[in-house]
Amino acid sequence: MEGFRRVRAYLALAGVVMLVAACGSGSGNAGGGGDEQGNTLNVGAALSITGSLAKEGRLTKFGYQFCQEKVNQGGGVAVGDKKLKLAISYKDDKSQPDTAAQLVDGFNDSGQKLVLGPYGSPSTEAASAVIERNGQLMVDSSGADNAIFSKGYKNTFAVLSPTTSYLAVIVDAIAEHARPKPKTVAIISADDGFSKTAAEGGAAEARKKGLTVVAQEEVPEHTTNVSSVLTKIRPKKPDVILVSAHVEEGIAAVKQSRELGVNPKGFGETVAPPTPDFTKALSKNAEGVIGSTQWTPDSTGQDKVFGTAKDYAQQYQKRFGERAEYHSAEAAAACLALVLAVQKAGSTDPAKVRTALVGMNENTFFGPIRFDETGKNPDKPMSAIQIQNGEPVTIYPDAQAQGQVQWPGGGD
Repeated sequence: MEGFRRVRAYLALAGVVMLVAACGSGSGNAGGGGDEQGNTLNVGAALSITGSLAKEGRLTKFGYQFCQEKVNQGGGVAVGDKKLKLAISYKDDKSQPDTAAQLVDGFNDSGQKLVLGPYGSPSTEAASAVIERNGQLMVDSSGADNAIFSKGYKNTFAVLSPTTSYLAVIVDAIAEHARPKPKTVAIISADDGFSKTAAEGGAAEARKKGLTVVAQEEVPEHTTNVSSVLTKIRPKKPDVILVSAHVEEGIAAVKQSRELGVNPKGFGETVAPPTPDFTKALSKNAEGVIGSTQWTPDSTGQDKVFGTAKDYAQQYQKRFGERAEYHSAEAAAACLALVLAVQKAGSTDPAKVRTALVGMNENTFFGPIRFDETGKNPDKPMSAIQIQNGEPVTIYPDAQAQGQVQWPGGGD
């Protein structure tokens, strides 16, 4: 009987210990999930570390990493009366939207409610659905497709301009500054949602500016062979060829156009031209190509973490040994927005952080960050650069321009 009482006492004590342990394993704040552990703010990020979008994923990771380092060098994230070290955990989505969604779900299972977005619109769209279902919160750095923000989601916030601006800003730069003014344009688009939406926006802007769209062709996403559509376009002799795609397709389009003797007066592309990989791969063939960009070192704005756009560019190059471009900058801006929201909320509770994001109106190195009712940043302008002497030079808008449009831009 005495032995029985000892066993019963032991089991009761064990139950109390387990209950205390369970209560003590929380985040230390009301409803904070597992984001705050001890003195650390844990944030998840599913990225294209491998796969077809690895080049862009690498730059996105650099931006998140740079933000983490700068925030922690400044003392960390102020949450109430505590300072938390920012810790971003990365998982490889292999450039696959389904994998990105699964990884975001896994973050939720481990208690991570605060998430930084994956690279690209398809993966961001897939992740957004999971974020909404789980009551997580995501700041989107690179998912620009307007479709993401037409679904009524409440927990995804994008710091960047929408997709429809990507080709449109190139059209504006050419229409306003290329002389003689071109009359005809052909558009090549990859068949993913982002690229098709950007292509439609570019076509609409071209017609608005008085240009005739003589062709609109699609190629498979991630292809490195666009010769067939270039061959179809060649007899039309367009003054301008616009390419709505990512880095791989963008490099292929310029390279193969030179090989096939397709020589418009100007080339304009989304995504690829500002990246170091573009000029590295194409060398002299990159000259004169115009690209759209979410950010340049000439962007206006300033914040306490990064300083000005020029400050960011100088510090980034010193840290990573390569010039800063917009993929890394938009990633750093998304991370910054999340940090500022947590600090304003004084909590890692996703509902409280969401409230802070809804009311955000910040001036940053990336430009203005404010969110409308759909989660887009309506105040974010886009810029255009042109490759001149092997370097991207800001040519548009005029207030940021560091050089004039060179025209014809690399064609015959």
